[in-house]
Amino acid sequence: MSHSSQSTAQGQPFWRFLVSSMSSSVVDLAAFALLCVPFQPLFGDRMYILAATIAARVLSSLCNYLLNYFLVFHSHATHTRSATLYTTITVLKTLASALLVSLLVGLFPAGMPELAAKIPVDCLLFFLNYLLQKKFVY
Repeated sequence: MSHSSQSTAQGQPFWRFLVSSMSSSVVDLAAFALLCVPFQPLFGDRMYILAATIAARVLSSLCNYLLNYFLVFHSHATHTRSATLYTTITVLKTLASALLVSLLVGLFPAGMPELAAKIPVDCLLFFLNYLLQKKFVY
């Protein structure tokens, strides 16, 4: 295999991961945006962000896990092992996202939109997530 063919083959999981993540992000962002409105009166000042983040992430994570397992990494790991590791990473990433988004929203008292804070936070967490999944999950 030529050097350029090897580089392309080695880079493919990252591009598939990118597409999988973007698809799951659409699910996550849409669910988050839809849930912020009804959750705000239920959970109060900024706690609704945590609730909406968790609910949206559960839905998008299920989609993402299955896409990554079958289409991105073509895994042969047992679902028990890979799902446990995936869930652990996802929970930690979700908490980091919720805390960082809440912090950013709180730093701008004029009212930074939640979604405007969430997008850059989740973009930064994306690269860490890829490395962790590639190395430990699949």
